Amino acid sequence: MGSLRVHVVDEEDNPVSGKRVFVILQRTHSEEYTDDDGVADFEDVPVCTVQVYVDGDFQLEVGVRRE
Repeated sequence: MGSLRVHVVDEEDNPVSGKRVFVILQRTHSEEYTDDDGVADFEDVPVCTVQVYVDGDFQLEVGVRRE
């Protein structure tokens, strides 16, 4: 298992709080909201390629590997 930290910033690189971050992991998904620093943390993420969405908009795919 691994972990994933997502940073959400605005056009001026300022952190954005309260954004819904939704990730699709293999055969499941998980959802968190960004904190005051614009961060959403996901723990116990399987080793796989993860699709990341913010407020419903696809952002990127990222690989998660063992810690």
